[in-house]
Amino acid sequence: MRSISKQNKICIFIVIILIFFLPFSGFGMNDDTGNTLILLGNETLPPIVYNDNGIAKGVAVDIANAIGDRIGYEVKVVTVNWEQAQKMVLDGDADGLLHINPCPERNEIYDFSSPLLKSDFSMFVQSDNRTLRSIDDLRGKSVGIEAGGYPNTLLQGYETIDIEIINDWEASFKALSNGDLDAIIMDRWIGEYELANSRISDIKIVDPPIETQYSRIAVRKGNLETLALINSGLKEITEDGTINKIMEQWQGKRVIYVTEDYFQTFYLRSASLILLLVALIAIYFVSKYRKLSKKLEISVKKRTEELHHANEMLKAANLKLERISMIDGLTSIENRRAFDIAYNRAWKMCLRERMPLALIMIDIDNFKIFNDTYGHLSGDQTLIKIAEVIKGIAKRPGDLAARYGGEEFVVLLMNTTAEGAIIIAEKIRRKIEELEIENREIKSVITVSLGVASAVPEKEMVPNELIDAADKALYKAKKEGRNKVIVWEYHQK
Repeated sequence: MRSISKQNKICIFIVIILIFFLPFSGFGMNDDTGNTLILLGNETLPPIVYNDNGIAKGVAVDIANAIGDRIGYEVKVVTVNWEQAQKMVLDGDADGLLHINPCPERNEIYDFSSPLLKSDFSMFVQSDNRTLRSIDDLRGKSVGIEAGGYPNTLLQGYETIDIEIINDWEASFKALSNGDLDAIIMDRWIGEYELANSRISDIKIVDPPIETQYSRIAVRKGNLETLALINSGLKEITEDGTINKIMEQWQGKRVIYVTEDYFQTFYLRSASLILLLVALIAIYFVSKYRKLSKKLEISVKKRTEELHHANEMLKAANLKLERISMIDGLTSIENRRAFDIAYNRAWKMCLRERMPLALIMIDIDNFKIFNDTYGHLSGDQTLIKIAEVIKGIAKRPGDLAARYGGEEFVVLLMNTTAEGAIIIAEKIRRKIEELEIENREIKSVITVSLGVASAVPEKEMVPNELIDAADKALYKAKKEGRNKVIVWEYHQK
């Protein structure tokens, strides 16, 4: 009897184990109904996706659930170690990865959905640090990044950077504050959230971001049926405004990092309000407390001057932010927004003054092949060098050189005929060719194709006509063999 009792106890123990663990075995696979999608998220990325006492939470989790509602599937988000999550999807133990940024290496093993969330990958340093402003400044420095995260890709090729793998965000920020780390690279939103929670105040964020990406949902390469299903749901919640509502709900939880300057401004304003209250009370007792009233008057005047100074600094900061918004983050020349504003002004001025206005559209030849061969970091350096050449040539007062998008640039030339624009365009073409940036896949150096158009604006003309003419000339230069300047014979009405 004792032997049978012992066997029964063993059986009962096995049954209990199965009850607790069987539902979780193979949790990465869909159930028999085929109406469940398992998405894996990083367990340490609040407020985007994180583990809260065994429950997946975050803005990306809410978006995933909304996708499931639209496609009629139950979406289960499971938060695990991020490196483990990526391996599990590749092994077929889950349907996809939630909130992951594409890169060339990942493109080879995953297929990615439409854009999900904006990610500003930024550098966090000590508040008094003035030397670390870009990746190039990190050579020989100790930099903290998350294992398996996108910053790994950003730092590829920088062998002299001492990479420290982060397992705990709060501990890593304390290490940065203590000087054990020189910098941390991570998603700005996540970093701000952690800094606010940990109340570490001597850390700042370096602007502009090192790179801006849009995260996505990734599936194993070739799993196009699941990807199409996810994209259909994502498209629906984007078009009907559901994703905007989710973002609004989480916007209040997007904690803005509170700096010492903020505290100083807060205390200054609080002191001013208190002084104002005291001043009102002093008016009531003015006849009895003249001497005290005089002191308060002087104090209020001083605080008013301080407030005026603070307002002037705020105006200057706003002007600086406006300027930053007009500069391309990679090449440091004007961006498309700056060009659009300058072009509209130039068009109106030339229309009023009856002056010719010229445009040069510039596109780098075979740039995709160059990027695929040498990588995006080399591609970025090439864009910077070409931008410097264009900026150095288009430097008359009123001229503008801007990055129009991707590998395309535009030059605006005030009071310039087609003949004058051709001279500038040919100089740009020659100088870029003389850079001798090798593109071994096509057995040539980097060259550019240029389209030129010029006109004297008239009232019956539309501003976009001149842009279209320069675009057509650029297209023709590409079609006729590249590395040449083509002028569009623009016939005015």
